[in-house]
Amino acid sequence: MTTLEGTKLVRTVCPAHCGIDACGILAHVKDGRVHKVEPASFPDPKYRRICLRGLCSLDITYHKDRLRYPMKRIGKRGEGRFARISWDEALDTIAERFKAIAAEHGWPSIGWVLGGPGGGTTKFGAYLRLASLTQSTRVSAWGYGDAGLPCGSRIIFGSQFPYALLMGRLLAGSAEPDVVVVWGANPGESQPLNLMRPIMDAKAKGARLVVIDPRFTVTASKADAYLRVRPGTDSALALGLMHVIFKKDLHDAPFIIRHSTGPYLVRSDTGKYLRGKDLGLDEEQEYAVWDKATDGPALRGAGGVVPAIAGTYTVNGTECKTAFELLSELCATYTPQKTSEITGVAPDLIVGLAQRIGTARETTFVTHMGFTRTYHGDISLRALGTVATVTANVMATFKGGYLPAVLNWKPFLKAVPDKPSYARMGILQLYDAIISGKPYPVKAVWFSFINFLNQCAHTGKIEKEMFPNLDFIVDTELFMTPTARYADILLPVCSYLEFSDLVPHPYPYVQYQQKAMEPLYESRSDVDIATGLAQRLGLGDYFTAGEDGFVDLLLASKDSSMEGITREKLMQGALPVNAIPEMDQAVDIPFSTPSGKIEIYSENLVEDGQALPVQLDPLESPLPGKKTKYPLAFIQGHSRFRTHSMFANVDALLEMNPGPVLEINPRDARKRGISDGDRVVVYNDRARTKLKAVLSEGVGLGVVNIMQGW
Repeated sequence: MTTLEGTKLVRTVCPAHCGIDACGILAHVKDGRVHKVEPASFPDPKYRRICLRGLCSLDITYHKDRLRYPMKRIGKRGEGRFARISWDEALDTIAERFKAIAAEHGWPSIGWVLGGPGGGTTKFGAYLRLASLTQSTRVSAWGYGDAGLPCGSRIIFGSQFPYALLMGRLLAGSAEPDVVVVWGANPGESQPLNLMRPIMDAKAKGARLVVIDPRFTVTASKADAYLRVRPGTDSALALGLMHVIFKKDLHDAPFIIRHSTGPYLVRSDTGKYLRGKDLGLDEEQEYAVWDKATDGPALRGAGGVVPAIAGTYTVNGTECKTAFELLSELCATYTPQKTSEITGVAPDLIVGLAQRIGTARETTFVTHMGFTRTYHGDISLRALGTVATVTANVMATFKGGYLPAVLNWKPFLKAVPDKPSYARMGILQLYDAIISGKPYPVKAVWFSFINFLNQCAHTGKIEKEMFPNLDFIVDTELFMTPTARYADILLPVCSYLEFSDLVPHPYPYVQYQQKAMEPLYESRSDVDIATGLAQRLGLGDYFTAGEDGFVDLLLASKDSSMEGITREKLMQGALPVNAIPEMDQAVDIPFSTPSGKIEIYSENLVEDGQALPVQLDPLESPLPGKKTKYPLAFIQGHSRFRTHSMFANVDALLEMNPGPVLEINPRDARKRGISDGDRVVVYNDRARTKLKAVLSEGVGLGVVNIMQGW
């Protein structure tokens, strides 16, 4: 390792670039300036790594266009005309406006619109603490009704993070699957280090890699089998796989009985689970099963009960079926031929994949948000989770290894233990709350680590209806993003090299993001910004610890995965989170669902016709036999050159990826008289854009792709 004389080496972390990963970074600091970054060491050397985006850290930190001081808007919203002000004026103004708005409309009318926490915790937690103490509104796509993956995961698993349940052992490096199914994700570009590497390691050990995607991606190019699925038909594919699995008796009955609601009886008249009250028992809300030992109904878990997994039964004159029976009946209608007609995947590929999953010793399912970014995307996640459940591949995480460190927000939310927390609202609900005041009015928003206008749905509606109806907008940013141009107060934040944080990634490690340099210009960390505002709102006593104090608060929170880990120890390098003992199928796994089990049938969705993971077409998808206004399905892949809209202004990356293009199948292009390199207009009822067409067999017929984040 070559270093300049007088250089100090600081071990820190590059967070937020890859979702569930964070590479250790060794920052070379001389005279207060970081002049080089390189991968830092880990106890396991395979985690010593860095990607294109991480290598561009200094391009971000020292970018000429960084915001340098607080500013207030002096032009119309969206014009980008601002005047420099002091931090005192900025924070005083925000506090005064928040108090005035809260006095008129209540504190819930102030919304904290926060992006994903990325790798860090304290920067996110500081705003959550402020939102909780003021009892204002926390706005998020995660689990509050908008993003399909977390919402679907909550229904079936009780957790909005299905990663640990489906691919945790792969991330921890302890999995040895026979099959890896990458469903609607492209880790070869979006997560090349933390996820694609273990996938390729598994493949090198003999695992068969299968990729399911509407686009032939970088990941698909490494696959043993590629299933090109039509966008929005993933639930149908999952039902078709289970059709084969059930027909060939490849499901794992003991696992289904032990860990899911499969054997629970469902009333045919109401669609609800049969309970103790239906049997006249004191345990009124306890779930009922059909006991094969007595050939009658009984409560689950009662001594000597042997639950039936399938069948139709009459209980006190009421017909009941097990949840597994209802699932089987649904799947019976999804023959390989019918599934192929819906999804575009050949019948033999459906049968082949189902048999591989059903006969494999262990299958790891790798997924992320991509395949759930459609209307009814939550059902797609439930469908995949059901395939994993009936083949006993949810248990993979628990067969020894590590329990991933969790993002534990309780220390931030319970600063006053008995005080209610913030109100919760999904991003799409926010549109209505601002425009029409339903379910209650939101009059001010605070944006942090989210480029809302670029990343959220229906830009035209945001510009023309949402932003004009807001009394006050605050944004904390590194650059003048499209969203920042609409702020009333714009605050400059630090790059990751300029503040400290706790990063519980990459699995199975936790790291300390140690500040490598003092903040440039007048930028401040999110913790410092939240502290300054808290002081002006009379809440300063809850923000005296600073960044490192919040790190210590998290480490002392009695989270079992971090027991014994201290900031002082982390300064020397990454530490593994605590392992959990070997668990087998005889051990009950606690799920945070109403039943405490994997809910392959959700009685709360009976009225919506979605109790099972049914195939419901997206509202505007051009599927066979369906009339739609627009004949092409629009998807957005993720690029190795950006994370969402981050890095879009880095010259080194722009040299390799200079501008957005439209990927279109050659046959679709010929129908429209489009040649490779032509400038084309892409449009629907919401917006239009003009860009260069690239003809590619990588996208299927009826599908167009524009890489996300431009």
